[in-house]
Amino acid sequence: MSTPATTPTWRLLEPPRADRLDAPDAWAYHGIAAVEREVALADLGHDDFPPRAVDILVGDLHPERARRYRWVAVEGDDGAPRVVGHGVLLLPVTDNRHLAVVRIAVLPSHRRQGIGSAIADRLRRVALTEGRTTVFAEVEFAAEPPADAPDALAPAEGAGHVSADLPGMRFARRAGLRLEIVSRRSVLDTPLPDGVVDGFVAEAAAHAGDAYRVHTWQDPAPQEWVAQLAGLEQKLSEDEPNGGLALEVERWDGERIREEEAKRAERGKSGLVAVAEHVATGTLAGMTLLVFAHDRPELTDQDSTVVLPEHRGHRLGMLLKAVNLREHARLRPGTRRISTWNNETNAPMLAINTALGFRPAGGSAELQATLADVVPLSRT
Repeated sequence: MSTPATTPTWRLLEPPRADRLDAPDAWAYHGIAAVEREVALADLGHDDFPPRAVDILVGDLHPERARRYRWVAVEGDDGAPRVVGHGVLLLPVTDNRHLAVVRIAVLPSHRRQGIGSAIADRLRRVALTEGRTTVFAEVEFAAEPPADAPDALAPAEGAGHVSADLPGMRFARRAGLRLEIVSRRSVLDTPLPDGVVDGFVAEAAAHAGDAYRVHTWQDPAPQEWVAQLAGLEQKLSEDEPNGGLALEVERWDGERIREEEAKRAERGKSGLVAVAEHVATGTLAGMTLLVFAHDRPELTDQDSTVVLPEHRGHRLGMLLKAVNLREHARLRPGTRRISTWNNETNAPMLAINTALGFRPAGGSAELQATLADVVPLSRT
């Protein structure tokens, strides 16, 4: 005798958009954030990275660089239902307009019920309608498996491994996505012992000599440096090793720098920047950026770091990071860990981070596929 099909307790819908978190229609932003936090705790063992409701809201309020399409799986009352899964399709509009960036998360208690598959197929159809050709996704993991582990999966390029048995990896590979590169998450436990950062600064400064002068500030950037900051960010996009990922160079200008600062402020975050000025020309040779949320004093993210090719070989990467860490310790003495992400193909930056004391702490699998090759997953 066959077993009767079970009627799903969930349904899919496009969530309403709201312009503030205390609006009645903002239930989806709070629900999505709650799902992301539960997923992170289950899959990673911590909630350092899941987006907060304000992060999701601000992303939707700023379509200047990317438009977002959302679907949520919900249960319960129509007025403020409970979100049990969600998906977002991010479509860049100023560069990389061939990309469809996908993120899907389902509560562990609601996995294997067809929610992720149903959401994936809705997002796939939107991406096709929008004329996108390449799908990109990430799967975060808590620890890298040994290379000889039975489920260890190697990327198409670079070092690192990821477990093929992770729920996100099984799902992505079933949809036809392939692993291109592995990014390493590294964590620096703070505060560092007295004198350690000063030692890094002194050693790097001795190599740089008097040819460079370091400046630091907290958002916003002095107007005199904005255009050059944009140039440094664009150079990072040009030079950052991305393996076989089909990524185009991002377009940066002064307007984009100001947009990013404004969005950080709206999210309750700040950026702490250190730049190296080439004294002879008065131009910027490199920069680094730390980003932190004011409501999470224990956490900080190490973001962009770049040194122009003609200024490499003077320990400027180490100098900038060390000076910024010293300033950060003064401003944020309660911080307990600083996280950063680097492609395993980026050996020079990984070496600097290791020297500073960052330790490996998991990472992410970077996957992609031609949209035409993505396999429909749902049965409807």
